[in-house]
Amino acid sequence: MRFTFTEEQEAFRQEVCQLLTKEMAPSAVASHRDPREGNGYSEEFTQSFRKKLGASGLIGIGWPKEYGGHGKDMLFEAILSDEMEYHNAPSIGRAISYIPAAILAYGSEEQKAHFLPRIAAGEIDFFLGYSEPEAGSDLASLTTRAVADGDDFVITGQKAFSSDAHHADYGWVIARTDPDLPKHKGISLFIVDMKSPGISLGGFNTISGYHHPTVAFEEVRVPRSAVVGEVNMGWYYIMGAIDYERAVIGTPGMLLRTFDRLVEHCKTTRRQGRLLLQDPVVRQRLAELYADVEASRLMSYWVASMHARGLQPQHETGLAFLVKRETVRAIDNIAVDILGPTAQLRPGDPLAPADGGFEHDYLDRLFFHFAAGGFDISRNVIASRGLGLPRG
Repeated sequence: MRFTFTEEQEAFRQEVCQLLTKEMAPSAVASHRDPREGNGYSEEFTQSFRKKLGASGLIGIGWPKEYGGHGKDMLFEAILSDEMEYHNAPSIGRAISYIPAAILAYGSEEQKAHFLPRIAAGEIDFFLGYSEPEAGSDLASLTTRAVADGDDFVITGQKAFSSDAHHADYGWVIARTDPDLPKHKGISLFIVDMKSPGISLGGFNTISGYHHPTVAFEEVRVPRSAVVGEVNMGWYYIMGAIDYERAVIGTPGMLLRTFDRLVEHCKTTRRQGRLLLQDPVVRQRLAELYADVEASRLMSYWVASMHARGLQPQHETGLAFLVKRETVRAIDNIAVDILGPTAQLRPGDPLAPADGGFEHDYLDRLFFHFAAGGFDISRNVIASRGLGLPRG
């Protein structure tokens, strides 16, 4: 499989690279590091950076022009996501990429007019209100309820693993609106203003040190205009939204950055009188990883090219997501193995390789095994949707 980018796409990549090289220079971001935040930067820096993206016209590059976009295709969105990940920039998450794609696909004209211009300007952020304490991989078992009451719905329940909810302006929240229907039906999708009375935040710190919120809804009243699409059809909308999410998560920038950092370390670090890169075993393992990195990159742009041709990839997004995250974890594991005891040194230790980045990423990305569906769920999706195998 071989992709050739157009001159316009290559020029766009260079434009993004120039901006990110300037904005993400080590001297510019050093004072904004914050290990308590999921993306590693202070919220002030993240918000400022998101607004700079908006002012540069990069948010919404693939949206229709009538909604504030530039009318390009999803390959441009994939290039942006790829470069943002490679430069370790904040803000390429849900509010910039897959939630607007889902609003465009399923939202009302009122919702598009209200939210998309503000997203394009980098003014607002969202969190995903999907998982619950007892409903993660089996998401359709959710117990959060939304009860119709006149012109409103009243939401009660709890969401877990709610990344960045403590900074979000809105929640992209699913709740059960008809408990008498089968569990995959009777679910509705809401856009919830986080300033609504009855919302409270909790949370916990992960093994790598960042704060992961939980969100409780206690009789939170939202208008019917907050429903995305039709009532009781939310399961189908979030399945489509998850396909967009996996397409974005599947872009290879993080993978390439992680691999390049490991190669650079092996080029500059000596052990027993020779560079690590001169060790034939290390060279072999890096070569094998490189093949997987290239496979992930091609799968990512394969999915983007399908979107660009007006297709709606499903199991293909799961495949790109799975290969990318499994390869990232393979690099994390091999890095720890190659580095030996020094891989345990944490950020801030003067002897830590890459300022403790290898240790931090190894711990931080343990969640790859289960988040956003995780490895096992992705395999089930690929098997059932892609290969036509019976559900297990």
